[in-house]
Amino acid sequence: MRALSLSLLMFSLACGDDGRRGGDAPVDFGPPEPLDGSVADAAVSPDLGPRDAGSPAAEVDLTFGGTCAPRFDGDVVVVRNAESIAISATDGGALEGSVQLDLDGAGSTETLSSQHRVDTAQVVNVITDTTWTNLAMDSGSVLGGSAPDPIAGTLTIADYRPADGVLDVTFAGVVLQNPSDGSLCEVDGRLRTFRLSF
Repeated sequence: MRALSLSLLMFSLACGDDGRRGGDAPVDFGPPEPLDGSVADAAVSPDLGPRDAGSPAAEVDLTFGGTCAPRFDGDVVVVRNAESIAISATDGGALEGSVQLDLDGAGSTETLSSQHRVDTAQVVNVITDTTWTNLAMDSGSVLGGSAPDPIAGTLTIADYRPADGVLDVTFAGVVLQNPSDGSLCEVDGRLRTFRLSF
C-alpha cells in the first residue's frame, strides 16, 4: 500500500500544476513511523471527509469513446495537486486510467473549446498511457480561425472543492484531443468524489 501511495503521489505531481497558482500549504502526510520498529498509534487518523474510509472515494459513471479507453474498475484513488483533483485507477501498480480536473468552482456550466482553455486556464485531462486534453493539437491554427476546433462539449460543475477532495461534474458530449497524435477522446457521464484518498 505504501508503494502504491508513493507512486500515485509521484503521478499526481507529474500531471498537475502548470505553475499558474501558488501559495498552497505543504501536504501533511501525518506522523512519521517510529524508528524503534513499533507500530504507530492506529487511533490517530486523518479526516477523511463526509464518508468513512470504508466507502469509495469516488464514483466514476463515465463512458468513453473515440481512441481513449481508460478503466476505473481497479483501485480508485483521489489525490490533490495544487488546485487540481486527479481520480486514478490502478491494477497491480499499473495505471488503468485517470481523469484530472483543474476548474474554477461550482455552480456553472462550461462550454469547452480551445479558446475556453486559453481564456480560463481550466484543464480537463484523460490519461492512460497517453493524454487527451481540452486544447487542440494545432492550437495556433484553431485560435487563429484557420482550422476547426476539435474540442467540444460541456461540463456542469455542481460541486468543486479540491482542498476537500470533493467534486460533482457531469460531462456532456466532451471531446478532447491528444497533443501528440491528434486522436480524439469522447467523454459522457457523471464523476463524483467524496474525499481525498491520502
